[in-house]
Amino acid sequence: MKNNQIENVDYEIQRCQNKLVRIKKMIPLGILIGIVFSLLFPYLPGRRGRRPMIETWEYQNAVIFSAIIFIVAYLIGYLFKKDKLEKKIRELKLKRHLIEKNGE
Repeated sequence: MKNNQIENVDYEIQRCQNKLVRIKKMIPLGILIGIVFSLLFPYLPGRRGRRPMIETWEYQNAVIFSAIIFIVAYLIGYLFKKDKLEKKIRELKLKRHLIEKNGE
């Protein structure tokens, strides 16, 4: 019973660690998406038929603004997801320690 619980917790820890590695590997894809987003966003019309950003701003300023918005949003999302996974790993390690301690 105790070994089965420890194996389940170890499996969950391994899954979370694999997710951490995966989100780190996704950074180059995020950069590529950010570049494409920054180049295309100024041409997209706004909500409720608003004019595209390119009609009111210079293209280079619109691209820089779009890039900054994307970078901030991506960093917040990345750090939130990374922190959540690290917290879950710590909780699972504590759970494994408590199972081992109670089994003694």
